[in-house]
Amino acid sequence: MDIVLPENRNTNTPVVIFIHGGAWVAGSKEVFSTEINLFADAGIACATMNYRYASDIADVHHPALPEDIALAVDFVASKADVWDISDNRFGLVGHSAGGHLALITSYAFNTGRIKACAAWAGPLNFTDSDQLNIDLAPEMLEVYMGFPLVSTVDTLKYRQASPFHAVNSSTVPTLLVYATNDEAVPFSNAQRMEQKLQNLQLNYQFVTLSGATHIWTGQYLQTARNSTLSWFQGTLND
Repeated sequence: MDIVLPENRNTNTPVVIFIHGGAWVAGSKEVFSTEINLFADAGIACATMNYRYASDIADVHHPALPEDIALAVDFVASKADVWDISDNRFGLVGHSAGGHLALITSYAFNTGRIKACAAWAGPLNFTDSDQLNIDLAPEMLEVYMGFPLVSTVDTLKYRQASPFHAVNSSTVPTLLVYATNDEAVPFSNAQRMEQKLQNLQLNYQFVTLSGATHIWTGQYLQTARNSTLSWFQGTLND
């Protein structure tokens, strides 16, 4: 974990943890080194973290990865007095697999410290046909879950690991940043997620990156950064 603490902070200073992508089997915390410094300059304490990769060899599967994220939240909270930050005003954000982990941890592994979350192009529904029709998606999900999607019992477990199916009336405020031409996570899944959040009258924001694919650079990345910073400034400072 890399930590950046803002100047002039106090025990009300919120914390945002960034979670890298990489199909749950790769990636590194360094991918968010720019973002944690930008957010810290804006007055938010930040961390970017590694977590265990999903692996058949090491027998690491769901829910081990979101449990790692939850442990990181608890660890940072335990340092609140030393670091002069809040111990209960956390936000989670991640890209791709990290976006999935940000949401599912906030929804299903939240002890109350996580007050808002954001997903950049994170998989939302492991049983959705549009997602399963993406090339290699079933294989990646099988590694993450530890078993293929075959039976009714498998379907139930895949649903339990999906942010879409974890949403309920108590779900924390959620920012969705999704691209219309994403080749890995169907935009239709994001639209259905937005509709569910809207139907439950939850606090959410949906940012569409028109023309973008799964990996963002330039203005697309800047839009994601700016939208996410504004989102957490609003939801974590209320």
